[in-house]
Amino acid sequence: MEKQNMFKKLSKRELFEVLRNMVQVYSSAWFKSEWIAVKRFGIDGFQGSEFAELFKEFGAREAKILVELSIVSGKDADSIIKALNLSHWALFENITLEKLSRNTVRMRTINCSRQNYAMKRLGMEYPCKNIGFPYESRLGFVKAVNPSAEVQCVFCPPDIRPKETPEDVSCEWIIRIP
Repeated sequence: MEKQNMFKKLSKRELFEVLRNMVQVYSSAWFKSEWIAVKRFGIDGFQGSEFAELFKEFGAREAKILVELSIVSGKDADSIIKALNLSHWALFENITLEKLSRNTVRMRTINCSRQNYAMKRLGMEYPCKNIGFPYESRLGFVKAVNPSAEVQCVFCPPDIRPKETPEDVSCEWIIRIP
Protein backbone atom coordinates (compact mmCIF):
# COMPACT_ATOMS: atom_id res chain seq x y z
CA MET A 1 0.00 0.00 0.00
CA GLU A 2 2.85 2.40 0.77
CA LYS A 3 4.25 1.91 -2.73
CA GLN A 4 0.95 3.08 -4.22
CA ASN A 5 1.17 6.23 -2.08
CA MET A 6 4.46 7.01 -3.82
CA PHE A 7 2.58 7.31 -7.11
CA LYS A 8 -0.02 9.57 -5.50
CA LYS A 9 2.74 11.99 -4.43
CA LEU A 10 3.91 12.52 -8.00
CA SER A 11 2.71 15.47 -10.04
CA LYS A 12 0.55 14.63 -13.05
CA ARG A 13 3.52 15.28 -15.33
CA GLU A 14 5.85 13.06 -13.28
CA LEU A 15 3.24 10.29 -13.11
CA PHE A 16 2.68 10.49 -16.85
CA GLU A 17 6.41 10.26 -17.56
CA VAL A 18 6.89 7.32 -15.18
CA LEU A 19 3.96 5.40 -16.68
CA ARG A 20 4.94 6.28 -20.26
CA ASN A 21 8.44 4.99 -19.57
CA MET A 22 7.05 1.74 -18.14
CA VAL A 23 4.88 1.21 -21.18
CA GLN A 24 7.77 2.00 -23.55
CA VAL A 25 10.04 -0.47 -21.78
CA TYR A 26 7.45 -3.24 -22.02
CA SER A 27 6.66 -2.38 -25.63
CA SER A 28 10.34 -2.47 -26.54
CA ALA A 29 10.79 -5.81 -24.79
CA TRP A 30 7.72 -7.18 -26.58
CA PHE A 31 9.08 -6.11 -29.96
CA LYS A 32 12.55 -7.51 -29.32
CA SER A 33 11.09 -10.79 -28.01
CA GLU A 34 8.86 -10.97 -31.07
CA TRP A 35 11.87 -10.39 -33.33
CA ILE A 36 13.92 -13.11 -31.56
CA ALA A 37 11.00 -15.55 -31.90
CA VAL A 38 10.62 -14.75 -35.61
CA LYS A 39 14.34 -15.29 -36.19
CA ARG A 40 14.36 -18.53 -34.21
CA PHE A 41 11.05 -20.13 -35.24
CA GLY A 42 10.13 -18.27 -38.42
CA ILE A 43 7.12 -16.15 -39.16
CA ASP A 44 4.91 -19.26 -39.21
CA GLY A 45 5.38 -19.53 -35.45
CA PHE A 46 2.96 -16.59 -35.12
CA GLN A 47 0.27 -18.06 -37.31
CA GLY A 48 -2.72 -19.64 -35.65
CA SER A 49 -5.78 -18.83 -33.62
CA GLU A 50 -3.93 -18.63 -30.29
CA PHE A 51 -1.91 -15.61 -31.37
CA ALA A 52 -4.85 -14.01 -33.18
CA GLU A 53 -6.93 -14.22 -29.99
CA LEU A 54 -4.05 -12.95 -27.84
CA PHE A 55 -3.53 -9.92 -30.09
CA LYS A 56 -7.27 -9.22 -30.29
CA GLU A 57 -7.56 -9.43 -26.50
CA PHE A 58 -4.63 -7.03 -26.12
CA GLY A 59 -6.43 -4.41 -28.24
CA ALA A 60 -9.77 -4.98 -26.54
CA ARG A 61 -8.34 -4.64 -23.03
CA GLU A 62 -6.66 -1.38 -23.96
CA ALA A 63 -9.92 0.17 -25.22
CA LYS A 64 -12.20 -1.44 -22.65
CA ILE A 65 -10.88 0.71 -19.79
CA LEU A 66 -11.65 3.86 -21.81
CA VAL A 67 -15.24 2.66 -22.20
CA GLU A 68 -15.59 1.47 -18.58
CA LEU A 69 -14.39 4.83 -17.24
CA SER A 70 -16.74 6.64 -19.67
CA ILE A 71 -13.78 8.44 -21.22
CA VAL A 72 -15.18 7.16 -24.50
CA SER A 73 -18.95 6.82 -24.36
CA GLY A 74 -20.19 6.66 -27.95
CA LYS A 75 -19.93 4.07 -30.69
CA ASP A 76 -19.56 6.43 -33.64
CA ALA A 77 -16.52 7.40 -35.71
CA ASP A 78 -15.73 10.35 -33.43
CA SER A 79 -15.67 8.01 -30.40
CA ILE A 80 -13.32 5.61 -32.18
CA ILE A 81 -11.05 8.54 -33.08
CA LYS A 82 -11.06 9.72 -29.45
CA ALA A 83 -10.21 6.21 -28.21
CA LEU A 84 -7.39 5.80 -30.74
CA ASN A 85 -5.99 9.17 -29.69
CA LEU A 86 -5.71 7.68 -26.18
CA SER A 87 -4.12 4.41 -27.34
CA HIS A 88 -0.59 3.07 -27.32
CA TRP A 89 -0.46 3.87 -31.04
CA ALA A 90 -0.91 7.57 -30.26
CA LEU A 91 1.52 7.40 -27.34
CA PHE A 92 4.38 5.74 -29.24
CA GLU A 93 3.81 6.58 -32.86
CA ASN A 94 2.95 9.52 -35.02
CA ILE A 95 -0.52 8.52 -36.18
CA THR A 96 -3.06 10.40 -38.20
CA LEU A 97 -6.77 9.77 -37.81
CA GLU A 98 -9.00 11.14 -40.53
CA LYS A 99 -12.78 10.93 -40.56
CA LEU A 100 -13.51 10.10 -44.20
CA SER A 101 -17.28 9.93 -43.71
CA ARG A 102 -19.83 9.62 -40.93
CA ASN A 103 -18.97 5.90 -40.63
CA THR A 104 -15.38 5.66 -41.87
CA VAL A 105 -12.03 6.52 -40.29
CA ARG A 106 -8.57 6.27 -41.87
CA MET A 107 -5.69 5.51 -39.51
CA ARG A 108 -2.12 5.97 -40.71
CA THR A 109 1.17 5.43 -38.91
CA ILE A 110 3.80 7.93 -40.02
CA ASN A 111 7.47 6.84 -39.91
CA CYS A 112 6.78 3.82 -37.69
CA SER A 113 9.34 3.45 -34.91
CA ARG A 114 9.39 -0.35 -35.26
CA GLN A 115 10.04 -0.11 -38.99
CA ASN A 116 12.73 2.52 -38.42
CA TYR A 117 14.39 0.28 -35.79
CA ALA A 118 14.25 -2.78 -38.04
CA MET A 119 15.75 -0.90 -40.98
CA LYS A 120 18.44 0.80 -38.90
CA ARG A 121 19.45 -2.07 -36.61
CA LEU A 122 18.55 -5.13 -38.66
CA GLY A 123 18.85 -3.84 -42.21
CA MET A 124 15.43 -5.05 -43.24
CA GLU A 125 11.76 -4.23 -43.11
CA TYR A 126 9.84 -5.78 -40.23
CA PRO A 127 7.00 -8.03 -41.54
CA CYS A 128 4.28 -6.70 -39.22
CA LYS A 129 1.34 -7.92 -41.27
CA ASN A 130 2.60 -11.50 -41.35
CA ILE A 131 2.70 -11.64 -37.55
CA GLY A 132 -0.92 -10.54 -37.25
CA PHE A 133 -0.55 -8.13 -34.35
CA PRO A 134 -1.36 -4.92 -36.27
CA TYR A 135 -4.69 -6.18 -37.62
CA GLU A 136 -5.89 -8.25 -34.66
CA SER A 137 -5.00 -5.64 -32.04
CA ARG A 138 -6.76 -2.89 -34.00
CA LEU A 139 -9.79 -5.11 -34.51
CA GLY A 140 -10.01 -5.93 -30.81
CA PHE A 141 -9.55 -2.27 -29.93
CA VAL A 142 -12.28 -0.85 -32.18
CA LYS A 143 -14.71 -3.67 -31.36
CA ALA A 144 -14.36 -2.82 -27.66
CA VAL A 145 -15.67 0.65 -28.57
CA ASN A 146 -18.21 -0.55 -31.16
CA PRO A 147 -18.80 -4.31 -31.56
CA SER A 148 -20.04 -3.87 -35.13
CA ALA A 149 -16.97 -1.93 -36.33
CA GLU A 150 -14.67 -3.54 -38.90
CA VAL A 151 -11.01 -2.98 -39.73
CA GLN A 152 -9.48 -3.23 -43.19
CA CYS A 153 -5.78 -3.19 -43.89
CA VAL A 154 -4.99 -0.92 -46.83
CA PHE A 155 -1.32 -1.85 -46.51
CA CYS A 156 1.12 -2.96 -43.84
CA PRO A 157 4.67 -4.23 -44.30
CA PRO A 158 5.61 -6.34 -46.17
CA ASP A 159 2.84 -5.01 -48.49
CA ILE A 160 3.82 -2.54 -51.18
CA ARG A 161 2.74 1.01 -50.34
CA PRO A 162 0.04 2.21 -52.76
CA LYS A 163 1.43 4.75 -55.25
CA GLU A 164 -0.85 7.56 -54.08
CA THR A 165 0.22 7.13 -50.44
CA PRO A 166 2.92 9.49 -49.12
CA GLU A 167 6.35 7.92 -48.55
CA ASP A 168 6.33 8.61 -44.80
CA VAL A 169 3.20 6.48 -44.25
CA SER A 170 4.29 3.13 -42.80
CA CYS A 171 0.87 1.47 -42.71
CA GLU A 172 -2.75 2.42 -43.33
CA TRP A 173 -6.03 1.09 -41.99
CA ILE A 174 -9.70 1.80 -42.67
CA ILE A 175 -12.22 1.46 -39.85
CA ARG A 176 -15.85 1.14 -40.86
CA ILE A 177 -18.97 1.28 -38.76
CA PRO A 178 -21.93 -0.37 -40.54
